[in-house]
Amino acid sequence: MPTLDLNVNRLERLIGKELTIEGLEYDLQWISLDVEDINVEENTIKVEYNPNRPDFSSPEGIARALKGYYEIELGVPKYVINDGEVQMNVDDSVNTVRPFIVCGVVRDIDLDEDEVGTLMNIQEQLHWAVGRDRKKVAIGVHDLDKIKTPFRYVAVKPDSISFIPLHGDGDPMNLEEILKYHDKGKEYAHILEGKSLYPLLIDCNDQVISFPPIINGILTTVTDSTRNLFLDLTGTDLKAVSLALNILSTMLADTGAKIESVVVNYPNGESLITPNLESLKWEVSVDYVNNYIGLNLKESDMIKCFQKVRMDAKKSPKKGYLDVWVPAYRGDMIHPVDFTEECAIGYGYSNLPLTIREGCIGQYHPIQDFSNKIRMIMIGAGYLEVLNFILTNSEKHYDYMRQEHEEKKVVQIINPISKEYDTTRTQILPKLMETLLFNRSEEKPIKIFEVGDIILLAPKEETGAIRTLHLSAVTYHDDANFTEIRSTLDFIMTALGEYENIIIKPGNNLTYINNRYGEIFWKGKKIGEIGEIHPEILINFKLEFPVAALELNLQDLF
Repeated sequence: MPTLDLNVNRLERLIGKELTIEGLEYDLQWISLDVEDINVEENTIKVEYNPNRPDFSSPEGIARALKGYYEIELGVPKYVINDGEVQMNVDDSVNTVRPFIVCGVVRDIDLDEDEVGTLMNIQEQLHWAVGRDRKKVAIGVHDLDKIKTPFRYVAVKPDSISFIPLHGDGDPMNLEEILKYHDKGKEYAHILEGKSLYPLLIDCNDQVISFPPIINGILTTVTDSTRNLFLDLTGTDLKAVSLALNILSTMLADTGAKIESVVVNYPNGESLITPNLESLKWEVSVDYVNNYIGLNLKESDMIKCFQKVRMDAKKSPKKGYLDVWVPAYRGDMIHPVDFTEECAIGYGYSNLPLTIREGCIGQYHPIQDFSNKIRMIMIGAGYLEVLNFILTNSEKHYDYMRQEHEEKKVVQIINPISKEYDTTRTQILPKLMETLLFNRSEEKPIKIFEVGDIILLAPKEETGAIRTLHLSAVTYHDDANFTEIRSTLDFIMTALGEYENIIIKPGNNLTYINNRYGEIFWKGKKIGEIGEIHPEILINFKLEFPVAALELNLQDLF
């Protein structure tokens, strides 16, 4: 989760209200922020915010929300966008590379050291929260006075243009060289992998402004004397780049700067004027919101609640509904249920009545009781519990384990955020092997287990996937063998009163050493596997000692 350090004195200036650390520690939780740390000497609070609220990535964004909470300002914040003269002409060559760009101009900035730090921090936070580490959105901030409009956004051949990149060694480099030799180029080269053309921003004098999403040119470096900024945001999703520009623009406006619009001319003849800070209108049912949060608020009371979370609201012509306007820097409102949360925040979670409805006392599901029992048994056997993700890496899950990867039989992630999580696990054992890899230098023996879900595709006659509860355990040391792991299985079954009902039958499995592997049957049904791990797998996971393992289908055993 992203975090942000808040200086209390700076918040006081932004809000116009005297604040204390103790008061903020209490108040911040009611606008969906978690306090991580407090430094009384420096008068700062470190807070954690949800990634769906990237507008909280600056003190200005949080101060904006607190103004509503304290009822200093209600409703959607008002921002003035002056008509500007800057134009950005988009060439159709970028369509297959990085098709979208939005821009803005910020004038009369006078940032102090803290505000400069905030500007740098919010760029990185937006790159992460909105931009998927620059793949979806990349932000450029430039000294406007060093370049001449109109600007052009084009795609060019990698070796066709050279310029001096920011933080370069002073020598011009072409785009291909930047990706090979510049630190930022090497870090983000994967985004442009496979592209024959690379995106470029240039001014009317053919001076390079930026090579998005990699690096700015040294020409537009922002310094202490910079007074006017040019913002460019490029990406693969117009909605995402527009949201990031709105968040950045409103943050700078809250510091006292003036925002100017830029005309972006697309090759299809369409022109966009950005930033666009017009609020988005929603229709919200009063009964829907009341039913969700268990209240009976009148329309006027609900309107006040929305105003406190910096939205505008009024009665809709449609009976029983409110028209609610969401500010342009909020990108997290995607369903009517989101407005129930906002109304509850405006009402105050601390003001919600405490009730326990009849018949709603919770208890563990029987299989959860069974899982906990298995955990206690394994702890009693001397094993430590670990917890891994259900998502995993297909190479480690199949290739490392000497198993075939049949894509039609497993759940694949279409657009994984990382190659480490591109499929779902069909057994727990590979994740335990990976845990041994990360802890192989620890004192031996290492005896670990996990009780958790695996994901299997449903049979052909059904659709979807099935979650199944499994237990897996491994023992890792110089004398780990079949006898040891078999004694663990016997301990489990004896504790469950099922020792007489299990049988181990020889079988073949490439994950295990031949003749040191068995299939576990319970009352005639196969429920698991047990044996010594094959040496090739030990090499794959960089392990020096033998590993003995078992895996049980607890769902069937339950």
